[in-house]
Amino acid sequence: MYNLLNVPSAVWIDEQGRVRRLDEGAYAQVHKMGDFEFGRSDYAPMVVDWAQRGEASPHIQDPGEVALPRVTDEAARAEPAFRLGVYFQQAGLDDKANTYWAMAQSLNPDSWNYHRQDWAFTPDEANTNFAKKVQSLGDKPYYKPIEGLDDGSATTEGDKP
Repeated sequence: MYNLLNVPSAVWIDEQGRVRRLDEGAYAQVHKMGDFEFGRSDYAPMVVDWAQRGEASPHIQDPGEVALPRVTDEAARAEPAFRLGVYFQQAGLDDKANTYWAMAQSLNPDSWNYHRQDWAFTPDEANTNFAKKVQSLGDKPYYKPIEGLDDGSATTEGDKP
């Protein structure tokens, strides 16, 4: 519904059903796996502030200001292709699953979710494929910066592939 392209993502919806904020990289805490750290500890306090202060919270946006990702015709076709890939994978038809996952990735290459699902079935190659995709971003950040956070110094997966 919101064309989320990465995980974790957060959609803040108020009591009237209006989207008040949409963020990628919305980690509740920093996670550690050996020397590798990812996540952030400054996002959860924003959510708590909104829950406590409601409309007075500086972290919400007017509903008309929230930039929901536009769903292109290609992205709309990618979703059913992805779902067919999941169906065929569950049926044990990996070749067909891979065909549809490749189609979904081609139609909507910005969706990390499609890539991650595909990589989940090739664990030996997953880290290499992830690192290549992150490197292909060049100067583009792995997650869109989160508005309202101080300096963006929190570590995210894209910082250290």
